[in-house]
Amino acid sequence: MHSESTRLSIAILRAVLAGETYDTVAADYHLTRTAIEHRVKRLARLLQRQVGIDGFNPEATGYVHKLRAHKDDVEAALVRFEAGELRPPAQPQILTDKDVWTVIRRAGLRSPMPLRDMALIHIVLATGARPLEVARLEIGDYLNPDGSVRSCSEMRTEVSVNRKPRPLFFRSSAAIKAIDAYLDHRLVQQGRAPQAGETYRGFDASARLFLNDAGLPYVVHCLDAEGRPRFLCRQMLDTYRKIFKRVNMQGLSAVALRRTVALRLDARGADEEQIGLILGITEKQAVRELLPPRPDTVELMTDLYPDADIPATPFSRTKLSDRVTS
Repeated sequence: MHSESTRLSIAILRAVLAGETYDTVAADYHLTRTAIEHRVKRLARLLQRQVGIDGFNPEATGYVHKLRAHKDDVEAALVRFEAGELRPPAQPQILTDKDVWTVIRRAGLRSPMPLRDMALIHIVLATGARPLEVARLEIGDYLNPDGSVRSCSEMRTEVSVNRKPRPLFFRSSAAIKAIDAYLDHRLVQQGRAPQAGETYRGFDASARLFLNDAGLPYVVHCLDAEGRPRFLCRQMLDTYRKIFKRVNMQGLSAVALRRTVALRLDARGADEEQIGLILGITEKQAVRELLPPRPDTVELMTDLYPDADIPATPFSRTKLSDRVTS
C-alpha cells in the first residue's frame, strides 16, 4: 500500500502527463512549482528503477515534452507500480576507497588531459558539486586574492543549480593538490610560470576554474522550459561521460560520485539536512534516495575519500566544515 505522499506524487505525475503545466498543478494542489517538479522527477526515477520505462531517460525528466513523449510507457509503469509489480531492488553504486583511487589512476593514465580530468573527479568527491556547477566555478571561488586556497568558500547563487547559495569546502589535500597541478599546467600552456605573490596566482578571479578541451570556458546553455529558464552544460556532461568511459568501471557516473559523498557524510554523522546542504538538495526524501538502507551500525570514516596526507581527526557533530574534510 503506497503512502499518502506517494499517491499524491502519482496524481501529480498523471496531471503533468495529461498536459497540465507545473504551475497549474502547483496551484491545484497548493504547492510550489519547485515541489511539483521535484515530485515528478523523483517518481519518474523511482518508476525507472523499480519497474522500468522502455526508452525513457529519467535524467531528462526536467524536460516535460520528453516525459509526455513516453506517456503510454510511463502510464503503463505507473499501473505496474501501483499493483506492486516491482523489480528486485538493485544496490546503488557506491565507490569504495579502492574504487576511488582506481578511478583517479585510470583517468590519469587514459586521458589526453589527465591533470584536468583527475581534478574534475576530485572536485566532485571533495565538494559534491554537480557537473553544471563545476562548469560555472571561477578562480575566485577556489582562490583567495593572495593565492591561498579558500578552504571555506561558497557555492554562489550564480553557480548553484537550485539558485541557492551553500557552503563550498576545499578541505581535501588530495583535491587541492590535483586542482593546483591543473592550474599550474594552464599557466605553463600560456607560456608563464607560477610566480609567488601574484594576485590569484596570475589568473583573473572571474576566469573559469576549468576549461574545455579547446582551452575555452565551458559553454552553459539556457533553455526555455514552460517559460522558465533551464541551464545545461552539454560540454561538461560530455567531458564526464568520456572520463567515465575511459575509466571503464560499471555504473560509474557523476551521480555515483555524489552518492558516495552522501554515504560518507552519513557515515561520519551528518544528518539528512546537512547532507542536503552540501549537495544542494532541499528535500530530505531526495537525500534518502541517495543513501542505502541504514545498517544497524555504521563504521566511522575519517575521510570522505582516502588521502594519506591527512591525519585522522575526530568528527564533530556541531561543525559542518569538519564533515567535508577529506
